[in-house]
Order: sequence, then structure tokens, then C-alpha cells
Amino acid sequence: MTTDDEAPASTEAPEPLIVRYNRQVHSWRLLAILALAAMCLIIPFAAEGPIEDSWRFAGVLIAAALIWAVVTVFRLRDRSPQVLIDENGVFFREWLVGTIPWENIQFIAHSSQVRRGIVASITRTRKKPYLMFKFIELPKVRPTAPIPFKWLQFVRAEFAIQEPILQQYGLDTPVNDILASIQQHIAHWQTEHDILEDEQPGQEKPGQIPPETDG
Repeated sequence: MTTDDEAPASTEAPEPLIVRYNRQVHSWRLLAILALAAMCLIIPFAAEGPIEDSWRFAGVLIAAALIWAVVTVFRLRDRSPQVLIDENGVFFREWLVGTIPWENIQFIAHSSQVRRGIVASITRTRKKPYLMFKFIELPKVRPTAPIPFKWLQFVRAEFAIQEPILQQYGLDTPVNDILASIQQHIAHWQTEHDILEDEQPGQEKPGQIPPETDG
């Protein structure tokens, strides 16, 4: 018989965290894109040279801006989860790899603790703040777009998953809150699996934040 003082600790999992697109950020982005497209109409009147070439150049810029605007509109209307943190692991839609189980996460680094080399800073630009992940085993990318966009989606996701990051920009939840939720779920996962810090000396437990990470 168990007394109240000897009652077992609760093993209930923390509440899942669902992160969606930030509508305010994407609304301002849409306005900026449309303003840029409107400014491109000035090019033919201000440029020197053949008027046909000026209109052609302006048309290309306007078309690119309108495509970008359409993508932004889709994000404004999209209320599906972009990030999901629960007892199963971490899901980030942009990676196209499904849910990453906790046992496959070696560590997570906050951008304030990431030290990057000059080459990495030039070739892979990132908007802070963000979280950088390292997986024990690289997950397989599973594109969802139809052909011919499937190949482009695969290349983009495959490039991203080689150095997976989760940027705050465009999302409705700060990365600090995302990281706090991750740490809570990892602590619960470790308790459920009886994982102790001293069971694997010299190895980082899942979700551990290293003091410094070279990019």
C-alpha cells in the first residue's frame, strides 16, 4: 500500500507546442512586395535606352515580385502547424522529413551560442534568432509537391537538412519558447526511458545545448 508521501511522480507528458505562420509578419511582407512591384513600373520612364528593353526588364522584375506575393498569400492563409513539439519528437514542415524522434537528436544549439566560420556565414545566411539541430542519423527527405516541382523541393530540403536550423522569422512563437518546450519533452522522454546523464559518459544526451558550435 502506498501512502500520500510515497505517491509516484506524475509521468504525464508536457502539453504539445504548435507553431504556425505569423500573419502580421507575412502581411507586412506582402505589402512590401507589392510596393516593390509598383516601383518597378518607374523603370521604363527613368531608364535611358530602348523603351522596349526597359519594359521587358521591368516586366521580369514585376513577375518575380508577383510570384513571391502569391507564395506569401498562401502562407497568410495557411494555418496548418509548421512546427509541432510533442512526446513523439520534433516536426518542422520545412525539412520534409516528418517527425524527428527524440532518440535521433544529438544536440540543439541556440543561435546566441553558435560560432560560425567566414565561409559558412557567406554561403549559408541565417536570420537570428534560430535553433540549430544535429541528428545522430540524417533523416530521409520525403517531397510532397507534384512533378516537376518535386525535384526542386527535394533539392531545397536536402540542402537544408544537411545543416538543419529552425528560424524564428515568419513564425508566431519565439525560438526560446520552442526550445523550452523541447527541453520539457526531452526531460519527460528521458524519465520514461530511464536515461541517466552518467549512463553514457562523454556523450551528449538528446537536446543538450553545447557551449559553442562551429558552423
